[in-house]
Amino acid sequence: MTNDDAYRLPRTVLPRRYELELVVDPDADAFSGTVAIDVTVTEPTDRIVLNALDLAIDAVTVAPRGASAIAARPVTDVEHERVELVLEEPLPPGSARIEAAFSAPFCEDLVGLYRSTFTVAGVEQRLAVTQFESTHARRAFPCFDEPDMKAVFAITLVVPDGMLAVSNAAATTNEPADDDMVRVRFAETMTMSTYLVAVVVGPLATSATRIVSGAATDIPLRVICPPGSEHLSGFALEVADAGIRFYEGYYDLPYPGDKIDLVAIPDFAFGAMENLGCITFREVLLLVDEADVSQPELQRVADVINHELAHMWFGDLVTMGWWNGIWLNEAFATFMEVTASDAFRPQWDAWTGFGLSRAAAFDTDSLPSTRPIEFPVHSPADAEAMFDILTYEKGASVLRMLEQYLGADRFRDGVRAYLAAHRHANTETTDLWDDLESSTGEPIRRIMDAWILQGGHPVISAMPTDSGVTLTQAPATITTGGGAHDAGDAAAVVATWPVPLVVTTTVAGATREDRIVVDGPVDLDLVGAPAAIRLNTRGDGFFRSKLPGSLRAVEAVAERTTALERFVLLDDTWYGLLSGGLGGDDVEEIVRLLAWRETDPSVWRRLAQCIRDLSRLRGATQADRSSQLAIDAATVPLAAVETLLAALGDAEATRWKDLRGVLFGLLGIHGRDAAVRTLAHELVHAAPEQARELPGSDSTLVIAALDVVAATGTAQDHGLLERRWRQATNPQESIRYLYALADTPVESCFDHLLDLTIEEVRSQDAAYVLRRALAHPRLAERAWSFLSEHWGTVVTKVPSSAVVRMLEGIRGVTDPALARRIESFTAEHPLSSGTLVLAQHVERMRINVAAATRLRASSDDTDTAAAAPS
Repeated sequence: MTNDDAYRLPRTVLPRRYELELVVDPDADAFSGTVAIDVTVTEPTDRIVLNALDLAIDAVTVAPRGASAIAARPVTDVEHERVELVLEEPLPPGSARIEAAFSAPFCEDLVGLYRSTFTVAGVEQRLAVTQFESTHARRAFPCFDEPDMKAVFAITLVVPDGMLAVSNAAATTNEPADDDMVRVRFAETMTMSTYLVAVVVGPLATSATRIVSGAATDIPLRVICPPGSEHLSGFALEVADAGIRFYEGYYDLPYPGDKIDLVAIPDFAFGAMENLGCITFREVLLLVDEADVSQPELQRVADVINHELAHMWFGDLVTMGWWNGIWLNEAFATFMEVTASDAFRPQWDAWTGFGLSRAAAFDTDSLPSTRPIEFPVHSPADAEAMFDILTYEKGASVLRMLEQYLGADRFRDGVRAYLAAHRHANTETTDLWDDLESSTGEPIRRIMDAWILQGGHPVISAMPTDSGVTLTQAPATITTGGGAHDAGDAAAVVATWPVPLVVTTTVAGATREDRIVVDGPVDLDLVGAPAAIRLNTRGDGFFRSKLPGSLRAVEAVAERTTALERFVLLDDTWYGLLSGGLGGDDVEEIVRLLAWRETDPSVWRRLAQCIRDLSRLRGATQADRSSQLAIDAATVPLAAVETLLAALGDAEATRWKDLRGVLFGLLGIHGRDAAVRTLAHELVHAAPEQARELPGSDSTLVIAALDVVAATGTAQDHGLLERRWRQATNPQESIRYLYALADTPVESCFDHLLDLTIEEVRSQDAAYVLRRALAHPRLAERAWSFLSEHWGTVVTKVPSSAVVRMLEGIRGVTDPALARRIESFTAEHPLSSGTLVLAQHVERMRINVAAATRLRASSDDTDTAAAAPS
């Protein structure tokens, strides 16, 4: 084999069907099993190569169809995570069966087949669960662990009597086995990849089964969870029921499994996992008390459920050929989650809310160290690196841009053709482009290859002329003028994109729209000088817009704009600040122009984010100015919302309550409003159920009050929040109080919280608490000192995939000395995976430091002469 395919299995032997039996007792230290794999031998061979890692394998035989078994000697290759079965005699082409017995300890690091714990009535309980994506099925049984080596799975679980056993398909028999165990057999699955195999065993409870009226047959739907949480399953069942029916209609294909179980796992490294028929989740993303959450928290649960359900077709039924194509699985599922949630609750305006996720993707994609959405994958570490913001959020944003350019119906029809043509098979990215191209007649491959196969995105600049407007593009890359990627590096990259654009212009009072694809300079003839220009009409394009200052102000006060268009204007202005083309005054101007009339909660979240980040960049010496901006922006809108809420019923008030929560938090934390802080203190110190019942209060306001008290409170307040965390009665409440502990301004309390991350906080949560601590506006240096001192302990505790996510907190650092310490330490302590993402965090930190240095050099923010080029 060449170096490029050292991790790939040969295609001389291909699997068709697995008979897998696992003996799983969560209270034991190890598991065991047997596997029989029916295979097709494509050419004579004296060895068979499978994947296996940390398994003790014995009793291996290989039997050609109709012939005697051939003894096989297993030879392990730990580096490449494989086992080679060396045969005593050659195996002829045709059908054969591989049989093996194996055993292994339960895995650590929340991958493979591992154990999770929870407490019921003060007694610790254990369950066993699998997490096989991307390359971890090989830790549980010998297999052909590559996505294009699909097969049918007939799974049997031998488990302690009284424990629930769940897998991908419905259970068919349950019979006694030896030693107080039972043997549970499951129906055969469809043809699928090994990474989708799922097993859950434990003393778990189930919701009542809900029957979904599917397109082809009724579909049993359940929530499975630790005992005592069944009452939190209702919303998940409602979302999943609606989601299954929505997707069957959108894809024009029936659900490909025979049941769906949504399983809440107390210890889970990721958000959720799309195992066919047995979808696993973090508890906080499945179990919810609708009366005790904010609208964004509720929507987050719906989004994640819809994301995983979307995969049942796009990912499970039709699967990428290799891990370089995982972006399309995840990007499409992200695109579909928003589409499905928007259909489920239109009042959420999910696509505007997605603007925050898209803004984060822009942030990373503007770095010189960005990567193409699709890039070569060789090793398991390469595959793990694909699961980042560029795969999910940028990928989904580009798909949304394409959908809006083609039209939703034409895009959907192309997706239907793709799924129908490739069901039960594997594909390359170009297969989707070709099916969309055939369906629509548009040059999809030419457009999309430029967006998928090169990193970055453009900034489209508009220069008005006497007769119209000239449009040009350039890479929207932000640099610092130093470090690993300086301005020269950026200038050396000549990249262009075919940008599908809907340009709205106003000339002499008349407004028009032009649909064009910009891949070079374009002179748009308007027969007059434009008084207004909107480059990203409806806000769905994945590019930056650059307008002259006067036209930017016109856009900010334009009467007929969508919430997403206003979001885009604000986000593009912030890009201008970071890239050095605009100053703090320019951001302030747009914030003030938008704030006076803005009523959309998602736009206000971006406004609050800009005010917060501008305050951080300006530093403590300009704290009064930053506080005044928050006061000027939010005071009048908050009073108006309070008046409106007093006249509305509950059904009409949801989004207004959400908006009030955003404004309340902004005024309390950054506006330093005494009245808001007093009310926040009263709400937080009341019992949670009493706080929601106070006049004018609701769960969203109570949650906003918690943020205010956490960020401004005393040691006594911090003690209360810690007690609430320990006494939490639902997953959202637990996470809410835990994360709030990281916001304290009290140094001793902050230090105590840091200690908790290695002493008591669950491994799945510790990395994210530390990420929040690293992003603290005043105490980031203490968090970094703690992390660097306890580095070995922390990276051993948290899942390996979460280490680089934890380090995302450094992106907000503005102190040059601390930034140098961080950069030096991370260079000396390389990560096992996620090295490119870490480089992006470091690069983004440098940009923050450079922006802070510019803004602090001039109290009126007008001196931008030292700005880095963009």
